[in-house]
This record gives sequence, structure tokens and C-alpha cells, in this order.
Amino acid sequence: MLKTTTHDSEWQPKYFASITGIFCGLYIITSVLVPKMIVIFGLILPAGIITFPLCCIITDLLTEIYGFNRTRQAIWAALTCTILYAIFSQIAIILPSANFWEQNQSGFEAYFSTSWRIAAAGCLAWVVGEFTNSYIMSRLKIFQNAKHMSFRFIGSTIVGQFFDTTVFMTVAFAGTMPWDAFFIMAITGWLFKVGYEIVALPLSVPIAKWVKRKEGVEHFDKQEISLI
Repeated sequence: MLKTTTHDSEWQPKYFASITGIFCGLYIITSVLVPKMIVIFGLILPAGIITFPLCCIITDLLTEIYGFNRTRQAIWAALTCTILYAIFSQIAIILPSANFWEQNQSGFEAYFSTSWRIAAAGCLAWVVGEFTNSYIMSRLKIFQNAKHMSFRFIGSTIVGQFFDTTVFMTVAFAGTMPWDAFFIMAITGWLFKVGYEIVALPLSVPIAKWVKRKEGVEHFDKQEISLI
């Protein structure tokens, strides 16, 4: 029998830090994979699409188990890690190369050079999409009295990834390509992320239930929630 809590102060999580570490790691992996373009079923997508939906799934898991306020901490931590990755990769590019490395410098620069428009788009989209996703999860859990977890996972992803994709595509690519290509790319990316969430449900839902049992808590966000 799970203990019902409504405020963070009523319990201390056992596994929140570990899951947050995985969450941050996956988002950095996504950042590393993004520069490569891949073809899936004839569609051209950034390789980061492989891992990015997993980040969204973990956001659902965190909110379902630990609530909005603790998930907020994980989201800000992941964003901070991503910004640090971008900053230090640029510093590495600027620093003088060793003599034996000079022939590799151009390749290193080509891979790690950051388009600051795309980087800003990614960070802004991440914040908007993940907080939207988490907020909807939090409210739906109260409304549904913790029932129908699959519905919450899918519903929050549909809305959260709509905002994520819309913000990213608008900030990163508006005005740089024909509008028909723009909308096709945006819709394709959004549907892929939602489809990924649906396909992963047989794994994500049991994992969420298992972690809840390990924590021994069914948490509802009946407290003040905030972004900071």
C-alpha cells in the first residue's frame, strides 16, 4: 500500500537523484547526436531524435512519481548541463591544437561548432516543452486521482512536444526554408516524438509503477508549484 502525499516536505525520495543523473546524461547525449542527420523511413531527421523522446518519457516519470517541483529541479539541471556542454565545447575549439592534432582540428570544429540560433532555439524549446509536459502531467494526475497513467503520458507528450517542436522550428528555421518544407519537418518531428511515447508505454508505465513501489509513495501536487 502506497503512502499518499500532497507536499514535498512529507517524504524524502530515494531514487530521485539517480533518475535525474540519467535524465541529464541523456540530454547531453542528445546534444552530441544532433549534428548527424539520419534517414528513417525516408524521412531526414537529426540523430538526436533517437534519444530525445527518452528525455520526455523521463520527464513524465519524474512528474508522475516526484511531482512538478522536484521535476523542475531536474529540468533546470539538464538545461544547465547542456549550456555548459555548449560553452566548454566552444572553448575546446578555440584553444590551440597540439602539433599532432592540427590535421583533425577542422573535423573537430565542423562537428562541435554551434549555430547559436539553433542552440538558443533548442534551449528555449526544451524549457517550454518540458515544463508544459510536466505541468499537464501534474494536473491530470490530480484530476484522474492517479488512474489512467497511460493517458497522462500520451496527453502531456502531445501538448508538450507540440510546443517544443513549434518553438524550436520557429526560432531555428523560420525564414530559412520554404514554408511547405518547414511545416512538413515540424509535423513529422512532432508525430515521431508522440509515436515514440506510445510505443514506449509498455516499458515506461511498468517502470513508473515499479519506482513508485520502491519509493512507497503516491504523490499528488496539492501544494504551490513554481518554475523556480
